[in-house]
Order: sequence, then C-alpha cells, then structure tokens
Amino acid sequence: MSKLNHFIWSCTRAFETKCAYSLSDGKPLLNELTTDEAKILIAKAADFGVDYFFISGAGCTGEPLMRTDLIELIQYASEYRLAPNLKLSGHRFTKEVAKELAAGGGKATIGFAGLKETDYLLRGKGAYEETIEAAKLCAAYGVPFSLHVVNTKYVVNQVHDLVMLSLDLGAHAFYLASLIPQPICVEDQLRILGPLEPTPAQREKQLMEIYTLSKELGEKIQIVPYDMFYKRILKTKDPSLDLHSGCSMCDNLVRNEWLEVLDDGKAYSCSPLGLTYGDIRKDSIQEIMSRMRPSELVEKLADHKNLKGKCGICEFSNICGGCRGRAYIYSGDMFNPDPMCAYLPKRNKS
Repeated sequence: MSKLNHFIWSCTRAFETKCAYSLSDGKPLLNELTTDEAKILIAKAADFGVDYFFISGAGCTGEPLMRTDLIELIQYASEYRLAPNLKLSGHRFTKEVAKELAAGGGKATIGFAGLKETDYLLRGKGAYEETIEAAKLCAAYGVPFSLHVVNTKYVVNQVHDLVMLSLDLGAHAFYLASLIPQPICVEDQLRILGPLEPTPAQREKQLMEIYTLSKELGEKIQIVPYDMFYKRILKTKDPSLDLHSGCSMCDNLVRNEWLEVLDDGKAYSCSPLGLTYGDIRKDSIQEIMSRMRPSELVEKLADHKNLKGKCGICEFSNICGGCRGRAYIYSGDMFNPDPMCAYLPKRNKS
C-alpha cells in the first residue's frame, strides 16, 4: 500500500478572539500534544510517508500560531523533509514564520470570512488586515499560498470578487471551505453554525459560478469548493470526465488517502462522525490505517445503496453521495441525505 496522501494535524483549538463561527471556548485542551509528542507525530508521518502534510487549527477557528512551539515544529518537520502546509488566519503571522516556511519548502493556506465589511461582521475589525498582511508576507518571502473563505450566507454573492482578490494578492488557489461539518464540538454546530449556512439554492449558485470562473481563468488560479456536489456539476457539464468518490474517508478503503489527528492525539478517518482508529501517542500510522481499512461501518457508508432518501437513489451517488458528517450533524443519522444538496435525482422527478 502506498504512502499517505493527506495527513492533517489539527494542532490546537485555541484562539485569541472569538468570532461568529467560533467553536469551543478558545482554550487549548489540557491534554493537547506537547512539543515532544508533536515531534513524535512528525517523525511517524515522515517514516510512513506523506504526500501532503497539513498543520491546522482544530475547527474553523483554532489558530496554529497560538502554539508557542510552532516555529520549532516547522523547523523539525523540515529536518524530516516533510514540508508543511500551514492553515492559518493571519493572526500572529510574522516575517519569522514566513522565513521558516520558505526555508523548509512549506506552504500556507490563509483563511478569512469574506470581503472587508463581511469579515468585520463575522470576525471583527483588524482580522481582515491580518489576513491580507499574511498573504503579502508569503508573497514577499516566496511562500506559495492559497486563500480560503469560510462559506456562509454572507459570501453567496462575493465569489467572483474573492477570487479576483486572491488572484491580485498572488495566491495559487482559492478555496471555498464548508462551515459544517467541523472536527470539534459536534453537539454545538447546528446551534452555532447552522444559522450562518447558505441555503441549498445559494450553494448551488456558488458552485455554478465557480465552474464558470474556473473555465474563464484557466491556469491563472485554481478554484476549489470543498463541497461534494461540485463533482456532480463537473460531470453534468462534461460527461466524459472520469471522476471518483469525493469522500476521503471512503477512499481509505482502497488507498491511504486521509488521516486527521486532533489536538488530543486521536486519529480519525472522519472526526465529525467520531470514527477514531487510534492514538498517535502510542500507535504508528501503519497500525492506524490497518485498523481503518476493515471497518464495517466505513464499508457500509461507502456503499451508496445504503444511503437514505435522495442520496440513495441519485444517479450521481458514485461520485458524490453527499457529506456524511453534515447529514449526521443536521439529522443525527449519518446515512440520511445531505440537507444542503439542491439537486433532485431523476428517479424523484419521474
């Protein structure tokens, strides 16, 4: 079996300033990985082999740079030739961080909440400027970077301008990041994040606009929505495309596709569903992935005939299937249809 494609370490849930979509209380867990334990995680990842190594906050508001040892850990990862992609907001991002990322061949994914007035509304004044400054520092020090926007009802009509902003700043990619699901505080997400979500129709509009922009801009910038439904749109527009399932959890049944380690060291194939298969403090990645592959539950989820409602009868289920984490958060049943899908399957239409 090949090396792991995506390894995500959600290193802390700590943040300094609460925003509209903050989860938890902003304090780090008492059992958050220590510096030495984090170095063991990095060594294990390098030993197993990882194509894309991400250091992220836990949830959409955890800030990696709240860890005072982060620069040391970036340096340590570089010693193992494990160039990290640091997912951050711009808060506490300095020339020193940019220099260390550049020295280790790392990248940055910088997140915000929309155009300036929207960002002020959701994150407060000053956060937008931190994001822009982080992007400029990356450009100045030769750190490849992308921008990602947390998808809320407030950015439904901003996609074009956000992509243009990303292009102007020199980003190599723009990501539209789903608000639900998040890897932490599952029990709070519907109450806190639900009212901020775009409607299914608004989401469909965004995805169609992204498709059009991708065609217009070509290789100038990569535009990626983190939404399962986009593959349906791609297939509808070009039936000759050879697409596979968009569920990284289910992909683990046939290849080492995805592993997320949370701040407490627990390793998940899908953290919103609570599907954990080990603890990085004591288990190797080989042991974790070997437990994941024979999972009867993941096999059942991967077989889309087991899905309920319109997801179960949809002609695009083999390349989409909806988000199981989102279905669970909204309904309490991971097999239910994804409530954010606007599409009506042909079998429903007849």
